[in-house]
Amino acid sequence: MTAVSIIICTTCEARRKDSLLRAIDSVLAQTNVDPEVIVVVNGNRFDATLLKSLRANARLTVAYLETPSFPAALGHGRSLVTGEYFCFLDDDDEYLADALSTRVRMIKEDSTLDAITTNGYAGTDKSLAYTKVDHINGDPILALANNNWLASCGGLYRTQTIGQEIFEGLPKYIEWTMVAFRILLAGKKLKFCNVPTFHINDTTESLSKSESYRMSAGGSMEAILQLRLPARTMKPLRRRLLAARHDLSVHHLQAGDRTTAWKYHLLSMSGVSGLKYLSFTRHLLF
Repeated sequence: MTAVSIIICTTCEARRKDSLLRAIDSVLAQTNVDPEVIVVVNGNRFDATLLKSLRANARLTVAYLETPSFPAALGHGRSLVTGEYFCFLDDDDEYLADALSTRVRMIKEDSTLDAITTNGYAGTDKSLAYTKVDHINGDPILALANNNWLASCGGLYRTQTIGQEIFEGLPKYIEWTMVAFRILLAGKKLKFCNVPTFHINDTTESLSKSESYRMSAGGSMEAILQLRLPARTMKPLRRRLLAARHDLSVHHLQAGDRTTAWKYHLLSMSGVSGLKYLSFTRHLLF
């Protein structure tokens, strides 16, 4: 059977125990593949009893990083891969039945592919994570500039061609957008396959809902804009940057910090596409 390494990065806190064990179980239940489960615990908030139980599980490879960094954990997990392919799973999400065998079959159907990514379900109503997908493979880098289509738990990467460098020095947030850009800019072939293979659970513990995510999203977008990108991607990426700045302005105004709200409001209005936020000025004035 095909060997696939699955990397799960987690803080291993007691409050994440149920979701983490559910994620691990969804991997171990996969059929027609040989799964190597790599759990990377990062930071010092871990529950000692939970960590001990993970280390006692012979079916898991458990690594520990003292630095509390999800991007660093991703890179470390990649360095431990031994399978022919590898993928990732957040500790609050899960794979559907036969997710990995389905991905392996699809990537093996085209030997030119370096990676694939799939669709999936999100939330309690299990709606599709991505609905407008027909245009992605026609111009993947432009589609990515408009909206990320590489889910953290959706990809399958060929170990021989998707190297460690893709996962080094990632921004704190929107890291999967950065990963997708790096793969495409390196001349690798990444294909979107509109087949559901995962379920993203809607939880209050998700990093994308955290205060730090809101505060750092703009900086992460600026890091992406530093890449050597095609000219056609600049307009949509800049539009996303201005939207992130506007979101920060709204946030700080609601928090009562009018000075900082003004700062981000003015930044959000730079360029023609930022004029859409001009009407928000009245909320800052009155």
